[in-house]
Amino acid sequence: MPTSRTSREDIVITGVSCRFADSPDPVAFWRNILQRRALFTPLAPEEQERGRPNIFDRPFPTHAAQLHDLYAYDADDQHFQRAVTTGENQDVFFMVQLVIDALRDSGCTVGNLPTDRVSLRLGYVPQFNAASVNWLQHTLFLDQTLDIIQKIFPQADASQLEGVRAQLAASLPKPSPYAFMSAFNCAMAAWVAHLLGLAGPATVLDAGGVSAHQAVQHAMDDLLARRADIAVAGSVQPPLSVRMLQGLGGALTFSRAKALQPFSRESDGTLPGEGGALFVLKRLKDALRQNDRIYAIIRSTGIVTPSLEHLWKTPLAPERMRRAFTRALCKAGLAPDAITYVEAHGGGVPHVDQAEMNMLQTLFGECASPHPHVGIGAVKGNVGNTLWSAGAASLLKATLAIYHRVLPPNVEIEKPYLRIASAKSPLYLLEEARPWVCGRASAPRRAEVMTVDFTGTSASAILEEYRGGEA
Repeated sequence: MPTSRTSREDIVITGVSCRFADSPDPVAFWRNILQRRALFTPLAPEEQERGRPNIFDRPFPTHAAQLHDLYAYDADDQHFQRAVTTGENQDVFFMVQLVIDALRDSGCTVGNLPTDRVSLRLGYVPQFNAASVNWLQHTLFLDQTLDIIQKIFPQADASQLEGVRAQLAASLPKPSPYAFMSAFNCAMAAWVAHLLGLAGPATVLDAGGVSAHQAVQHAMDDLLARRADIAVAGSVQPPLSVRMLQGLGGALTFSRAKALQPFSRESDGTLPGEGGALFVLKRLKDALRQNDRIYAIIRSTGIVTPSLEHLWKTPLAPERMRRAFTRALCKAGLAPDAITYVEAHGGGVPHVDQAEMNMLQTLFGECASPHPHVGIGAVKGNVGNTLWSAGAASLLKATLAIYHRVLPPNVEIEKPYLRIASAKSPLYLLEEARPWVCGRASAPRRAEVMTVDFTGTSASAILEEYRGGEA
């Protein structure tokens, strides 16, 4: 049964921040989408060479949507009083900057926050960072190197080996409590909370590509359970090293092309991207009382995790996606025909994209409409598959589409799947920006945001425009 307006409490987005390839902020991100820009640049030649052949004998990407100089932070913003060493996890300061930017966009400053009423739910789990590598180099790797040297030169005495150890250690970034502490993922949320003087819940979440959906769901729970009055949620994918891409090649199908082509018959895989996005959430009543800008309402989320025996069974993927979508619809009290835009996963991997299209065709085909009525897009064509922040990029694109009342275009796709191009399809690919027109005055603009992790976990979120009136 649909949920009545008076029987639910809406959670709204009042602030956003982001950094993606050639997108230092949400304004640039939105402009790049409207201009249909594919923001991929070649990996450094030495990285391409070192990445080939892949350790799994699988394709290695030659292009990625990279942050380059945007992987940075403003020390003055963060009131930072000491130098950051090369052995520290720089991701901490990058995340802090995104939190500050999101709070600023929502009209908050560090000085006016209710410090014990703000929660942080941050999606972030890199496989390597400067601090964790430095830790291993000073301990495990150094010991292993000395063992190898001793086997190659058995005549070396203990004093010679210790001399080699000292020289190797001196070549590494100097260890410090700050550096080694920042190797822990939990330090991400703790550092942000400490810097801003926050005392509310602060956690780091790892749900792979659906981490942003999971973080948003936790943030909504914080607000509805009155654990917080302001919740910051989202996820970040820091810069990708060639070593990480080599490992990911065992789980992801990378393309050798120069750009990612979602929904294309010629697509042969995905391309990686870097960056992240954060959202400031509040209860609608609080946002109205504080005269906040409202980007969109988050009606619901739905997350479906596969059982272990089904983890890699591709034929079950459409069913997991469908369950995530219908779960979100059910929680929001909506039917499929309430959705007029889908920000799809669209990662460029043929069998995953086809499974998603088949699921959407079936779901929306149940609607009695003689014409295509659901626009579809995928931000991965612009900023790549940003892995742990893939869901954050998709949520941001849909949020801005609702706020600007514009159906955003895809990057150019020369040969889309025939079923989408068919006049009988309920879906249509957005080839140009167009006004988001609603057929009924009583029906607000609504978008569904789908993300699928390589483990098979599927997530969906329903966003809705706020049209004014009482909460």
